[in-house]
Amino acid sequence: QRYRSSGKSLLRVSDLSQVSISAKLQQRFLEKIAKLIANTDLLVFSDFNYGCLPQELVQEVIKICNDREIKFVADSQSSSQTGDISRFANMDLITPTEREARISTRNTDDGLVVLAEKLRQQADPENILLTLGSEGLLVHTCPEGKADWVTDRIPALNSAPRDVAGAGDSLLIFSGMALAAKATIWEAALLGSLAAGVQVSRVGNTTIRITEFSDILS
Repeated sequence: QRYRSSGKSLLRVSDLSQVSISAKLQQRFLEKIAKLIANTDLLVFSDFNYGCLPQELVQEVIKICNDREIKFVADSQSSSQTGDISRFANMDLITPTEREARISTRNTDDGLVVLAEKLRQQADPENILLTLGSEGLLVHTCPEGKADWVTDRIPALNSAPRDVAGAGDSLLIFSGMALAAKATIWEAALLGSLAAGVQVSRVGNTTIRITEFSDILS
């Protein structure tokens, strides 16, 4: 529950448990995925760390995706609760905030490039988009055919945000869909940043319509 005043969010109150779902529910979850996976191009882990994605379940879902060569991306939120984005290992893309990356790596001192590299060594993703709020994001990736990872920045693409709720979700989904459609990480990061810019232009975490996004592109 979010409390707002004068167009700004003041605080959020969460009343939820972090206890993992039962083994029985995990099995039902896997059975549901098995039925849907044949027509799937992208699987998204959006973990709010309230017990719905125990590590055992995550590993089984990753195995299913690997067996079928399905791309998978992940985000793990740490706000009123604490998560660990690095437990989503070998993803095609992870999109932590700077704070979430520092929590996962237990690193409060290093700069952003070193931080991203340490997270890469820990989680071994294909790509990292380290989100920096009003400063945009940092792309950390290894170009195809190269041995060394490179880092670059994309600035925030909305200079007058109204409400940041949903910005990270929009970045994750649009960037993930772009990768599933064979875009490069640079194209995916730009499309995700544009989507985040659209999302923060209005109050509330609401669905981005294709017309809104196409207007930005044109």
